[in-house]
Amino acid sequence: MAYHKQSQDRYKQKIIQAKVQYSLSEIAEGKRMQSYLAQTGQSANSYIKGLIKADLDAKGIEYLDPNEG
Repeated sequence: MAYHKQSQDRYKQKIIQAKVQYSLSEIAEGKRMQSYLAQTGQSANSYIKGLIKADLDAKGIEYLDPNEG
């Protein structure tokens, strides 16, 4: 598959990205998460998305129109 920089740039403008980083003082929590993911066979991405969705659902946060903003 060929790489097209312009297509990739347009795609990156459309997506939403979040990052989780554990500092050295939080490394035990990071390793705890890695262990859980290995045990369950989940990716970090799917696990974190699931946690965010469950939290927003529990708080009653409404879905927004994806074509706005």
